[in-house]
Amino acid sequence: MNRKCFVNVSDLAICQRCPALFAMKIHEGDKSVWSIGIQGNGQAYGSIFHKNIAQKFFKAAAHPENPLHLKIARSISSETLEETVRKNIFMPFIAENSQKFSSGQLLAMAKGVKIWVKAMSDYFINIPSLINDPVKNMRTVFKMPEQKLRSFYDLEGGRLVVVGCYDALMFNPDRAEARLIEFKGYSKSDITVPLSQSLIYAWLIYKITGIIPSVEIIYLDDADKAPDAFSSKNVSAMIKSGLPELFHAAFDIITLRRYPKILHDKKLCEICKYNQRCKFEIDKIFMRKKRLGASLISVLAFMFAAVLTISQVFFILA
Repeated sequence: MNRKCFVNVSDLAICQRCPALFAMKIHEGDKSVWSIGIQGNGQAYGSIFHKNIAQKFFKAAAHPENPLHLKIARSISSETLEETVRKNIFMPFIAENSQKFSSGQLLAMAKGVKIWVKAMSDYFINIPSLINDPVKNMRTVFKMPEQKLRSFYDLEGGRLVVVGCYDALMFNPDRAEARLIEFKGYSKSDITVPLSQSLIYAWLIYKITGIIPSVEIIYLDDADKAPDAFSSKNVSAMIKSGLPELFHAAFDIITLRRYPKILHDKKLCEICKYNQRCKFEIDKIFMRKKRLGASLISVLAFMFAAVLTISQVFFILA
């Protein structure tokens, strides 16, 4: 029987880090597993930054009716984009929320603005149509942020439906290229953690647009360091080499049709709350499924026997 299973990008990234943690998230509802293996001092959070600062910018850039649209257009042509973002987006946000953050958090977000705007400006260099006429072409370049994407991957026994919302996306119409930007509120510790998530978003964008984007990952907790950048060619190669295996592993764990692979990553295991007992926890999940299956068979057998008895009674009475 073919099954259709739904999974979001964040949970798939957990599966890439450790299939056992993914099983605990899916079957035990343990939402805390996403933070295992992620390092950071908590000075900045990706969700706060892209929802209150980057998202506001991309909404304004994508909509001519937005009051900030023309200001952004003029700043692109005059190379004053960072000043425009700080004055019209970042500083108003800080003025309203300064008491909610420490000085260290505010500094981290300020540095994040600087490195993010520079990353965008470097991308604009290769879009002459935007530089020459930003008012006319901004809507083509900037896409609405936080757009929910959905596509599927067919495999033996069913279909895995993948859903997720990217942080920021830009298109280069002059070269038929795209750039995916992801904001991460933790330090640049293990590149495989944010990269796996970004690759899945890139795959979703490709499935919908036919374009594999380049990827830039900005670490707000390490804003002094340059973003991690991956070309479209490298992203394509990593998608082909890594995602099919990931999708199969996730589908197997969701459906419990195969026992998940238990990783033995010494660094991850040492800090994991399931260290040395993850196999025991997964065994419990499979045993619960086995008992549920046995109970279902018993119920069906009882119902069949009851129907058969009723049929016999009607036959005798007839």
